[in-house]
Amino acid sequence: MLLKSLMKTGAPGLSSPPRRNHAAMRTGFVAALATALLVTAGCNRSPQKFTAKGDQAYQQGKYADAVLYYGRAVQLDPRSGDAHFKLAQTHMKMKSWPAAFAELQRTVELQPNNWDAQMELGRLELAGGRKNEARDRAQLILKANPANADAHLFLADADVALGNTDEALAEATEAIKLAPNRAAFYFNLSQLYLRLGKPKDAEENLLKSRSLDPKSDLSYMALGALYFQQKRIPEAEKQFKTAIEVAPQDVSPRSALAGLYASQGQIEQSDQVLTDAKNQLSTNPTAYRMLADAYLSRGQMDKAMAEFASLAAKYPNDFAVQKTYAQLLILNNRTDEAANITESILKKTPQDPEAMVLKGQLQLRQQKTDEAVSTLQAAVKNAPDNAMAHYQLGLAYMVKGNAQQAEGEWHEAVRLRPNLAEGWLSLAKAAALRSDWRNLEDFSNQLKKYAPNGAEGYLLHATARMGQGDAVGAEADLMNLQKIAPQSPLYLLKMGELRLAQRRAAEAETMFRQALDRDPNSLEAVQGLVRVDAFLKKPAEALKLVQDQTEKHPNSPELYLMLAQLQLQAKQLPNAEASLNRAIDLKKDYVSAIVLLAQLQNANGQPAKAISLYQRAIELAPRDTRIQLQLGGLYEQIGNWQEAEAIYQKILALEPENPLAANNLAYLLLEHGGSPSVALTMAQTARKGLPNLPNAADTLGWAYYANGGYTVAAPLLEEAVKATPNNQAYRYHLGMIYQKLNDATRAKSELEKAIALNPSSPVAEQARKGLSALSGG
Repeated sequence: MLLKSLMKTGAPGLSSPPRRNHAAMRTGFVAALATALLVTAGCNRSPQKFTAKGDQAYQQGKYADAVLYYGRAVQLDPRSGDAHFKLAQTHMKMKSWPAAFAELQRTVELQPNNWDAQMELGRLELAGGRKNEARDRAQLILKANPANADAHLFLADADVALGNTDEALAEATEAIKLAPNRAAFYFNLSQLYLRLGKPKDAEENLLKSRSLDPKSDLSYMALGALYFQQKRIPEAEKQFKTAIEVAPQDVSPRSALAGLYASQGQIEQSDQVLTDAKNQLSTNPTAYRMLADAYLSRGQMDKAMAEFASLAAKYPNDFAVQKTYAQLLILNNRTDEAANITESILKKTPQDPEAMVLKGQLQLRQQKTDEAVSTLQAAVKNAPDNAMAHYQLGLAYMVKGNAQQAEGEWHEAVRLRPNLAEGWLSLAKAAALRSDWRNLEDFSNQLKKYAPNGAEGYLLHATARMGQGDAVGAEADLMNLQKIAPQSPLYLLKMGELRLAQRRAAEAETMFRQALDRDPNSLEAVQGLVRVDAFLKKPAEALKLVQDQTEKHPNSPELYLMLAQLQLQAKQLPNAEASLNRAIDLKKDYVSAIVLLAQLQNANGQPAKAISLYQRAIELAPRDTRIQLQLGGLYEQIGNWQEAEAIYQKILALEPENPLAANNLAYLLLEHGGSPSVALTMAQTARKGLPNLPNAADTLGWAYYANGGYTVAAPLLEEAVKATPNNQAYRYHLGMIYQKLNDATRAKSELEKAIALNPSSPVAEQARKGLSALSGG
């Protein structure tokens, strides 16, 4: 933290685009118009006079005007090296690096002995990553000017970039010999000594630099950072305080001093430094935000909220403050206030990607998922390098049930910002859901790297190790988890899970009970104890445990759902129904309880009630195709194949590759006069998604039968029968295929076996017709 505050912004690479300054553009337009009028009138065609006007504008800081004047001088006299050089220097003032580079190149072509131009060109080459070219240029300058101290220092910089530290040290030392009173030279030499691991030499040169230029804060800051690294805290504090006195308008020394106090646990002193910065540098956004940002970094969310609220009121045009405040409001569920701020920003800057991300988050919280996706897609389009936009779009896709697209966006988010812990966490959770232990391990490693003080990384990494059978590795992760969060029950819960996986049930039970003692509301602890009882084959104890918990926590719908599941296992159907109704009364939108109650009502022979419950669950979770599949199956069960078809078509509209819906729809089409070619396409989709399921093999084989592909159908149906030899329909279908292939012996055998499995079924009747056709009756 302290070292970062010492870093100065270097020149951007040669490809860095110029920043647009609308005020400068307006000024430039007026100047251009005035210049054009003068030229048109024939008042002035002298390049020297344009150069003089450019000099005047440059001295006044009117760089846009200076560019126009120097540019006109170059037009009138393209071979004027002086005009090209002045134009290059002006472009550099405006941070127009590509234009400056081009003008410097032209300058040295015209004036190869213009060593100042050569130096500036070399520095741009070095900033742009052209290290060898920069070094060659430095040597060119020194060949003509061996006593040029700046050139020696420039050569040292090039050698540092190339990793030639010994050569760099020699050049920096030579520069000091030539100019022993230049403070900057000693400062640069100190940085070289630091790179070489020679802090004593670095300190000596910093002290010399400070003595030569006591009004520069650079040496004080560097000394403070050096002393801090050496744990010479009082000396570091003194240097940072002096730097503040020397440069009271510079934010860096104040940030460094506050960081020093915070590192020593002196939070009050740290906050006072940041408060002084806010009050004394009230027009500097970096300064007045530091206190609020410190609260955020320390996790003091209430203080951060209050501070950003104050800043948002005081600086209504500081969009960075407004957006951070809006984000905090969202996190605190104050969505109306956040929406007002976000809409205000978007009115002024409609394409602001960060504001669009905020809007997308708000739409997600309002359950406007499609609108959120649209908004966040627009944000990504406007700012494809915005990692948070990709992350939030991933969340929106996941809500819609598009897991593959969600993970794609999270991968892009962490590619753009590798330290985005939220992105790694989302990827890890997705991997855990599909039991992808290898990827879970990789993602949780990244999470531990970028959020080393967070419990999730160690918890998920332990899960990955357990999934791969590495109990020792998992336990090591859990020990780290305990150190990070000693009061959290997470360690106990996961350790109980590990011990149970190791079949050490007594230890697992102890862990889960300790977790429940630590957090009496922990559902995970209760679930763990239930799993222990199941392992020990003690269902009655599990049932009593959960009943006791519902008495202690009578308003927990999750406990009633757990109780209902155990009652179903114990065949206590009326009690299970009562528990499920209680869970739904407590939580009207409890989809899991509603679906389980629907299954129970169907088992009780009340399909109408079950259908009503499934429909209610689908309204609450319209994109959960698992519920729709259950409803489709129920419609098939009661013979309403038209409604079943409609359900499967809806599922495929949401998930075109859903193999179960494709399989069921294909079979219904084949059985009820649907298009054989469409049925074949659906059956192929099902087989692709369910390559090892006998049902999918049978459906595809029967679809080939309907389309006349008997030879292709036979091995598929043989596979289905081999996997499930007592399935009557599979036997019947295989018999009919053999019939079409003129294999009467095997056809008869399969059809007779089909009849024998259930002589009174509709399938048996179809098989008899097949036998009759075989015998010619």
